[in-house]
Amino acid sequence: MFGTSLSQRLRFLFAIVLVAAFCATAVPVLADEPTTADTIPTIYSGSYSVTVKGKAQANGTFTMKFTPYQEEGVTFTVNVAQRMSAKKIAADIAKELTIATGARFKVKQNGSKVIVKKASKKKSPNFNIEIVSQKLTGVSLLIGK
Repeated sequence: MFGTSLSQRLRFLFAIVLVAAFCATAVPVLADEPTTADTIPTIYSGSYSVTVKGKAQANGTFTMKFTPYQEEGVTFTVNVAQRMSAKKIAADIAKELTIATGARFKVKQNGSKVIVKKASKKKSPNFNIEIVSQKLTGVSLLIGK
């Protein structure tokens, strides 16, 4: 670059500035494109299990939502005390789910696992259980079929 003329240096500098300006304006456009990975489909089933693992390291809460198919969901919060075992947390989840589900569903606790099923295959709709928020350390909540 030392043996080039002033006009060649100016052209080179202009090209760099032009490329930098193009890159600066292209980045925000790429960031605004919506992604389909942000949307998680809601899956309704005739039975679900909630498995609790671990022991609470501090006081905390978590919020869950029980939603029958084509109906309004019921949201409930479970308060957890420090050093509360998985079995006791599961018992509290079972109590809250029993209230939330009503007579159309069966809720059963087995150790640190809570199982929810339709009481009647024909009269009870499929449903969904989801974790809305969790402010709790040391405890994992696993929802499965």
